[in-house]
Amino acid sequence: MAGGARVIEGQPTARDMLREVHKAVRDLNTDHRLTVTLALVVVGDDANTLRLIENKKARAEEAGLRTQLYTLPADTTDAEVITVIDGLNHDDAVHGILVQHYLPRYRDARRLIEAIAPSKDVDGFHTSNAGLLANDAPAFVPCEALAGIHLLKTVVESRPVGWHAVVVGDTHRTGRPAARLLLNERCTVTVANEDTRDLAEVCRQADILVAATNRAGMIRTRHVKPGAAVIDLGRSRVTVNDELRIVGDVRFDEVREVAGWITPVPGGVGPVAIAMLMRNVVTACRRQNRLDEKARHG
Repeated sequence: MAGGARVIEGQPTARDMLREVHKAVRDLNTDHRLTVTLALVVVGDDANTLRLIENKKARAEEAGLRTQLYTLPADTTDAEVITVIDGLNHDDAVHGILVQHYLPRYRDARRLIEAIAPSKDVDGFHTSNAGLLANDAPAFVPCEALAGIHLLKTVVESRPVGWHAVVVGDTHRTGRPAARLLLNERCTVTVANEDTRDLAEVCRQADILVAATNRAGMIRTRHVKPGAAVIDLGRSRVTVNDELRIVGDVRFDEVREVAGWITPVPGGVGPVAIAMLMRNVVTACRRQNRLDEKARHG
């Protein structure tokens, strides 16, 4: 592609999605007297974690959602956190629960995630939702993976049937759900990781290359077939000239000269992932109140 890759900016898509969410929230309130509500639970006082959670809270409120923020001290035990989650599970006025997953290292994050009722797991991390996705059943899907594939379908190709996709990274939060979504689109999918033999050669076969390792700058031009769509789901904090920066798995300035399309970090998948989270909360509210079921039988 002459002049380098088309850069897939996420903000325009995110704005459109948040407008749709705002309308849906308003309609649920007007038609059904429901106040769509997201509960956010964060443990400790890590500055980066608090900034991230405040950003999600602000985006939710801009979209018309009510938020409930639970900021717990760093010395809160897992059992105490689960007690908070359990209370939210049983609160019919709360439709989505988010436990910020940049938790202190000593915590059993999986145990906390599994404590969330699957019907309120709007982050899509619960094993029940992963199982539903694996069986192509309605499920909440991790928002970064969902956002990346949404951008692919919106900007690059709405029906990538038969395209070869290589997903580098096999975590439950990004790589595996991205691979599953691509399989559902009838792509031919290869899942690799940083230990894959001849990784660059494997990646160069990809029409769609999804980077999901959280290893800063791992993907270089040697990994990319000319004209490929490169979707960067990675996010790492690095220090450059004493300045903290957020970067992706892809060496953006280098790879954009080879790729056909590329998502930047920040500003690519991230804004759409937050919009997807808000849309999931609306979906959770509708499901918990059986509104779609009532509409089908009404």
